[in-house]
Amino acid sequence: MRICRRKGEEIRFRESGFTLIELLVVIAIIAILAAILFPVFAQAKESAKQSVCLSNLKQVGLAASLYSNDMDDNLPSWAARVRPVNGGTSDYIPPDMQLMPYMKNDQVWTCPSDRVNRANPNGLPWWDGNYKYKLVKRSYAYVGPINTVEAGKEDNNTGVFKFKNPNSWDTIGRSTTELDAPAETIAFVEQWSASVLDQYVGEVWGSGFIDCDTHKLPGRHVPSQGPEDSAPPGCSYQYQTNKPTPGHRDKGNYIFADGHASIKTWSAVRHNDFYLFKAAKPSKTFTP
Repeated sequence: MRICRRKGEEIRFRESGFTLIELLVVIAIIAILAAILFPVFAQAKESAKQSVCLSNLKQVGLAASLYSNDMDDNLPSWAARVRPVNGGTSDYIPPDMQLMPYMKNDQVWTCPSDRVNRANPNGLPWWDGNYKYKLVKRSYAYVGPINTVEAGKEDNNTGVFKFKNPNSWDTIGRSTTELDAPAETIAFVEQWSASVLDQYVGEVWGSGFIDCDTHKLPGRHVPSQGPEDSAPPGCSYQYQTNKPTPGHRDKGNYIFADGHASIKTWSAVRHNDFYLFKAAKPSKTFTP
């Protein structure tokens, strides 16, 4: 308060500005709004990343469909033997390189949510040596035989590619006529868990989804929260110790053999002994 005197009378007036209490109230309101809005912004950002990730998989699915059309309805193999290029050191060509002529853009293989650090590229089995220097993350894996309750081990009725010889990596893609329901058969999964350190475009490690790799799928609970989190035969160690792919709010993006993409919960893909991964759909229901 400032006092002025004018010809014997006293005039009091207040200087302009905020009091301490008013400032504290404003700061409190800003803090409340930030607490409300920041999670909303984070969810919106993650939703945008999920949409891009799903769009990427749609392009992968389209490329696989075009490949199948050119190959008498046969889907790509997994680790086919082809001489390496550009100074590569492995003669196993990964699925991303088989589909690259149909998609051109190698960035499609990277989900924007994939924040897992990869291993040192030295020593990895590069088919295309140029990618040893590009280091493009591959966030998706191609589905082959996985372990199921029905088989009691690795199930040859699962996956869109199969092994020519159980003692080698040589594989062959299934014909779409082998699939009872292509629209209900998963061909590619979103996979970038902390246990996957070697997934790069241009090299074969981490490009296949086989055996016990189901523990990497988004949404699986660690520790287990019920029967759906139980391990298929031979996979207890991976299910007990390894964390899954974070995914998108515990959901994962999937591409099906007919080329369409969809986001699924863990329970949806785990249901009925991994029913969505089976080529010939069983009439018997399995638990979990």
